[in-house]
Amino acid sequence: MKSALKSALTAARRAFLRFQIRSLEIHLDGIDAALEGVRDSLAIERARVAQAIARRELARVRSEYVATLPPWRRVIWSAA
Repeated sequence: MKSALKSALTAARRAFLRFQIRSLEIHLDGIDAALEGVRDSLAIERARVAQAIARRELARVRSEYVATLPPWRRVIWSAA
């Protein structure tokens, strides 16, 4: 029973982390799309800072996701 509960908890954690990864990827794409039409230099710098923070958070969440996988299973991520 304990291993079934542990595997269910791990599966739920992986699903939540996948949701976070996808949400951050969508956020980064949205920032890229928004930057195409922006001319204000202050807004551009703020968007770039938000991009850097989101990329750092994406790397952290991806590393948490990989930590939930078995040792023999590795995930290769594309650059964000």
